Amino acid sequence: MDFLELDPGHINIILQYKIKLEKLGVKFDDEHLKETIYNYAHNLEPSIQAFMEYCAKGQLEQPNEFLIKALRYNWKPRNIANPPDLPVFTAADFDTGQTLEERQENYRRLCDLVKRSCHPSKPSPRFKPLRRLRLYDQRPDLTTIAQFMADPILRPEIERAISQHPEWGYEITPNGVQELEF
Repeated sequence: MDFLELDPGHINIILQYKIKLEKLGVKFDDEHLKETIYNYAHNLEPSIQAFMEYCAKGQLEQPNEFLIKALRYNWKPRNIANPPDLPVFTAADFDTGQTLEERQENYRRLCDLVKRSCHPSKPSPRFKPLRRLRLYDQRPDLTTIAQFMADPILRPEIERAISQHPEWGYEITPNGVQELEF
């Protein structure tokens, strides 16, 4: 099967998204995919857009199978007015120069930091705490935040944590994270 059997409009849609789809791991030489595109061409562009939105959650092990599923089940993008123009990440984008163990440790530290801040542990009903720790006392230091900001995977998480915790006294600016003056 060849894509030349499709309408010129459908061919243009495939050519429009081909580079992005290939970066996401879609292999257009797959006969099963070609057959599905031919049989479900009526829903081609919305399905591709919905597939790309789905890929924003992370790299897929079998992107062809998910694109076939999107075509068959008439997936629709959530935001039709602004079709996805996502940054397509490759393995090189996630290389921070740290070992896997160091990155996992940073991620664990970030999770602990956010957990402590979002869900402070309740004191045991039998024991009265000597003093109540305020959330401000548990804020991360700038060095820790800089480490998390340098990691492209952890950056969105620490940005979200900073925006959710104004009591930490940090602000995200174009130049990085700045400490607010009180």
